[in-house]
Amino acid sequence: MIRIKDIEEHIEDTMLEVIFKEREEEIYMRTKKDKEEILKISERYPVDYERLVRIIKNVPPHFNNIREDILSKLDDYCMRQNLIIAYDNEKFYKTRIL
Repeated sequence: MIRIKDIEEHIEDTMLEVIFKEREEEIYMRTKKDKEEILKISERYPVDYERLVRIIKNVPPHFNNIREDILSKLDDYCMRQNLIIAYDNEKFYKTRIL
């Protein structure tokens, strides 16, 4: 019986990259149960990006610099969170293969 530990040195990271990229769409597809769970979370926490942007844009005009800075930081925050989630998913997927 071949064990992962016996062949670990022969496994290339690039191969894992290829496998992950090929399965990425499948991994991110949401099932009916996933959609139901996400809906429950969204209903419990009804804040979304568009609503936040509308609120920020309604800040009085004499706060223009602050408003633009807040919008920029919100975009940075969203990007950071998306990248962290993608990193965690990729790490989890690769770990599960090994």
